[in-house]
Amino acid sequence: RGCGEAAALRAMGFSEEQARRLLGLQPRLGPQRREAAAAQLLLLGLSAEAALGLLERSPGLLRMPTERLQDRAGELRRLGLDGGRAARRRGRGRGG
Repeated sequence: RGCGEAAALRAMGFSEEQARRLLGLQPRLGPQRREAAAAQLLLLGLSAEAALGLLERSPGLLRMPTERLQDRAGELRRLGLDGGRAARRRGRGRGG
């Protein structure tokens, strides 16, 4: 069971150690939950280490329904989250 899930996580860009750490989070959840949460965070532009760190700090994200997580990730993208950071607007911006 865990071997196939670890291989799927490595295919997403997680190292063997990162995959092992991710597999240790919320062990009773199905593998699709961990994979879906990790995929959404990677799609936001986070590195594998940043995505893992976020899931370790907020394991409740793994229990969130996939559709809700996708909606929230989509909203962050619409708000300009790029590569894990808010996109900076070009120009001089702030006056006064």
